[in-house]
Amino acid sequence: MKKLLSSVIALGLIASASIASAAEMTGRVMTADPATNTIILENGTVMELVNGLTVEGLEPGTEVVLTYDEKEGKNLVTNIAPAS
Repeated sequence: MKKLLSSVIALGLIASASIASAAEMTGRVMTADPATNTIILENGTVMELVNGLTVEGLEPGTEVVLTYDEKEGKNLVTNIAPAS
């Protein structure tokens, strides 16, 4: 019984670790680089835009809400919206 329970718990931990969970961050754009499709926020965080998102129109000082996934040490933005 203990072995079965341990196996179920281990499988659950493996499954939950493989599920990507999106995070959200609000920040002000410091720079936007169209060559790399990245933005750097005023707090120094580097965010890479993916899924067809571009830095076009993002001016320094613009406050944004970013939805992103962290993958292989990169912050990959999946949605960007103006902060209210």
